[in-house]
Amino acid sequence: MKVFRTVTSHIRRGLFLGLALLCACSQSFAAQPGGNEMFIATNAIQVSIPAATNGVIRLQGPWAFHEGDDPSWAGVNVDDSNWDKFTLGISASEQGIDTYAGYAWYRLRIQLQPNSKAAETQLALLVTPYSVGQLQVFANGVEVGRTRGMTDHPQEFLAGPFINQLPHPSPDGTIVLAIRAWAGGAITHGLVDRVSIGGPDHISESFVLAQARHWDEHILAGLMVSFLFLCVAVLGATLYLAQRHHVEYLWMALLCLSVMVTGTVEFIYHLALMPLGVFTVLNLWTGRLFMVATLEFILRFTGSPLRRLVRIVQLCVMLFPLLSVVHLEKTYEILSVTAEIVFCGLVAVMLFRAWRRGLTEAGVMLVPFFLGSSADSIDTILDYFAMRHVLPDSFSSHQFHFGPVQFSISILSYTIFLGSLVAVIFYRFIRVSQEEQRSSAEIEAARSVQAMLIPTQLPSNRNFMLDSAYLPANGVGGDFFQVLPLKDDSMLIVVGDVSGKGLQAAMNASTLVGALRNELSHEPATVLSHLNQVMLGASSGPIAGFATCLCARIHPNGEMIIANAGHLSPYRDGREMELAACLPLGVIPNVEYEQSTFQLKHGDRLTFVSDGVVEATDQKGELFGFERTQQVSHEPARYIAQIAQRFGQTDDITVVSLYFVPA
Repeated sequence: MKVFRTVTSHIRRGLFLGLALLCACSQSFAAQPGGNEMFIATNAIQVSIPAATNGVIRLQGPWAFHEGDDPSWAGVNVDDSNWDKFTLGISASEQGIDTYAGYAWYRLRIQLQPNSKAAETQLALLVTPYSVGQLQVFANGVEVGRTRGMTDHPQEFLAGPFINQLPHPSPDGTIVLAIRAWAGGAITHGLVDRVSIGGPDHISESFVLAQARHWDEHILAGLMVSFLFLCVAVLGATLYLAQRHHVEYLWMALLCLSVMVTGTVEFIYHLALMPLGVFTVLNLWTGRLFMVATLEFILRFTGSPLRRLVRIVQLCVMLFPLLSVVHLEKTYEILSVTAEIVFCGLVAVMLFRAWRRGLTEAGVMLVPFFLGSSADSIDTILDYFAMRHVLPDSFSSHQFHFGPVQFSISILSYTIFLGSLVAVIFYRFIRVSQEEQRSSAEIEAARSVQAMLIPTQLPSNRNFMLDSAYLPANGVGGDFFQVLPLKDDSMLIVVGDVSGKGLQAAMNASTLVGALRNELSHEPATVLSHLNQVMLGASSGPIAGFATCLCARIHPNGEMIIANAGHLSPYRDGREMELAACLPLGVIPNVEYEQSTFQLKHGDRLTFVSDGVVEATDQKGELFGFERTQQVSHEPARYIAQIAQRFGQTDDITVVSLYFVPA
């Protein structure tokens, strides 16, 4: 609730920013032509304030500056003539001051004209820290204000501007300002960025403007980008719910959520609600979560075979932050940079290889994804080279502006990355939806064809009891069987399997079934010879194919004449029947198929199966095999089909069972 109240307060101030700006400008122009803030920069450490203090005066300096810490330096009678001179708003290195860490003091003596309006008015001081600097402000030896992190044990909060009510000056109109500064890391700029003095009303207006400037420079851009990533995360979750089998949408949502969480952590940090130490640790993990989610999304999106390599990189990326936690910072920095290089390279390789395979959207995403993957690294690299003076200082933490809003290269990279991500995902979703609609239409057409291939009811006969089961692997398949009663009360049974999958296999099977139903001969060998010619004609198109087939004619007296075209032999009472082997249908023309004759006994059970039973494979890669098939061959057809399916179906399963019970 505290965070919510703080955010609400900032938003309310932002709404009245324009009004405050107009008020400040109108009062300042009434005071002087130059605006509402007067700049005083002298060569001495004593600054004189005019008698008419209308508006705000910026105390740019030079200030007396000294490293170290001594509580007595807050007093009035301190000899600071030998201290360094420091002008605010300019980096320390440009003023000849080396990098330091810990405490430092700034001092400035202000001289008000006696008996003036400024000497009679209680003035206020607006102090704006730089970065994570913690400040404690003294006036004439008395503390008048401090930042949140400036305690007995200082913490590195990102301090914002704060107002200090100054006491009345000494009788001679003197106010001695002393600012105690502290930072835990190396300081190159100076921890005091701006100091302004003026009446309470004018300082309050400047404080509102300073807070607005703080939001513009540090918060608004990141907050807007985080909100956009949250919207895209919701979009990804919605697309995943619409197409559950496309897991890449779920990982896209997690990817965007990781960026949103990173932005939320930065938002809380810039509101001075989180110390730098906690922010650094959280930022380590949220950045790594982005890398893990991005790698998984690219892996799923491209269907890359580099799954094992991706898993290794993901594991290393999540373990590396532990090195920083246990204070192995140097090792962590080296491994972290290496991990980022490997991460960017792996993303680029997977997208490039997918693009070469024909996945157009992978090529479109290549450059934006590389920008998004290296967004944080770009700022780090520029800062490093600027610190080494390879690049000018202007490249260090370079900022762009869109109106009053300031944003960095990383924010720009993330925005480009997000735009390309949304465009490509929408394109992919629409394309996949269209393909699935076409596939659904093909499946519906194939199902109507399937009704021709698989009899819904088996013909009744007083001599034979028939049972069948058909379990396609992908909605429709290439297996088929027909049971045709003949005029002499005999039964013609044909079981076959067309090569291939899906609609094309089903269409070839329907061609064979149509030819079978128009077949005049009922001799198994002749039937297979005619079907061979039909299959050769069907395979003359753009897609060649063949089919295995078994044809058996069973007479009421138990005589069975059977011919085989490369199909699995049937089982008789749990034993495989020995048949002459011959080529499948559609391989070569004018094949002569050999017939075999058997005599069935009362109570014999014949079981015809397709290779989907034998080739069922479990999770360990073990086949169901001929031995198991033989062991269950005396069971009902549905039982055989279901046990093979539970074992691990990989192909269409067809089982036809005949029980011979002569009248």
